[in-house]
Amino acid sequence: MAKQKTGYRNCRLRLTALSTAALFFAPSLHATKLDLSSNVQLRSGNYQNLVYGEGNNSQPFNFENATLGFVIKGIHLEKTRDSIMDVGIVLQSVGAGASTNTLSSPQFVDAAARLPNTDGTPYVRNAYVKIYKFMRPNITATFGRQDFTLGQGITLSGDDLGLAGSRLEINSFYRNVKADLFVFRPFLDNRFLKIYGATAYYPASEGLWQVYHFWEKDDDPSQDIMFNALSKTKKFSGVRYYLSQNQLTFDGEAVIQRGSARKAGGGTGKYEAHAFIIKGSWNQNIPVFGQSRLRLAYGRSSGNGSTDSATDKAFFPAFGSRHNGLERKGYGAIAGASLYDIIKTSDTANGMPHGVSGLNIINIGADLAYKKILISADLYKFRASKNANDGSLQIASEWDLKASYPMGENLKINAVYAVFTPLGLYPTNKSAKLVYGSVSAKF
Repeated sequence: MAKQKTGYRNCRLRLTALSTAALFFAPSLHATKLDLSSNVQLRSGNYQNLVYGEGNNSQPFNFENATLGFVIKGIHLEKTRDSIMDVGIVLQSVGAGASTNTLSSPQFVDAAARLPNTDGTPYVRNAYVKIYKFMRPNITATFGRQDFTLGQGITLSGDDLGLAGSRLEINSFYRNVKADLFVFRPFLDNRFLKIYGATAYYPASEGLWQVYHFWEKDDDPSQDIMFNALSKTKKFSGVRYYLSQNQLTFDGEAVIQRGSARKAGGGTGKYEAHAFIIKGSWNQNIPVFGQSRLRLAYGRSSGNGSTDSATDKAFFPAFGSRHNGLERKGYGAIAGASLYDIIKTSDTANGMPHGVSGLNIINIGADLAYKKILISADLYKFRASKNANDGSLQIASEWDLKASYPMGENLKINAVYAVFTPLGLYPTNKSAKLVYGSVSAKF
């Protein structure tokens, strides 16, 4: 605790020095303003009977997840005609709290391992320079570690760590089409990967189309869903359509995965996989509750029907959006499922039992406003796409209840109760439960 308190005290001193320096130098740099932002999430609760292998485990927690951002805006670059620069730094702090500073459950060990530290000591999430009217009036360039999410985040996202690299945003690339070019070098486990690609946006009369293509290149040995690879390259091509009207919202995205791997045992392998997600919501005025929302979602990813093949058909990007601090985020408060993995129930890369890959997800939910409280109810069904062992495909069902009380635009109090019931793939049908309360604040 003494070390942790010292870390916090040093951090406060560094932040004070940083903000003071920024305010002092801002006028000499012809900057228009200094923007400060902060987000704080405090969660306290208990996971009970989490499934792992043939057993169950529990994990009480007091999680803290906070960010503090400084952006010096409007710095005029005097040797250019009209270019303006922003300089931004975002610090993030993730901790397990004093009472649970040791995470024993395997479901959280992997999530903790991906972070620089989990003792509350701040780390740099973003450190970037953003230049408007870079070389041309319609180009904005961002260099450094930055937040970035491609589409819905199925294939590529900074995910609490940011992505180190460069991005060019080109407005009116062709008529009213906007284009982004990006090159990133993110860190995963003990190695750096290379990611480079492009995306384009086309605003149609009743919605927004987005298409993208990028390469994910890994030159170091690693274990994938099927291959023990010395090196591999995956290519992702996707299309997304988003529509938002007065009562209706629709969001659909489909992705194709291709590529090749050089296997450790000799020879090469191929990647041929796909995934899609369709989400929609409908707003309706309901008696007693008032303005309410019905939500529906269905998603699927491909999997492997065999463990001995030259082609890996399991959809599995390395940098999809899957985490929120020390916990998962996704479909289900407990499952935290993406389109291709769930909370750890075994030691496999996708968290599912050995030989199982691909996911089918169904979600039905509703948001009901009662006085000042928003009540959300969700039902999820998770089913595997393929089981190489010719066994069951039924993973689990889950239902969640959440009550949210906003005490203003910047402060919200939440309470969640969730039940995760394992199905045919697991030797036990004992339900896992999650109960927690949280406070979210921002400015």
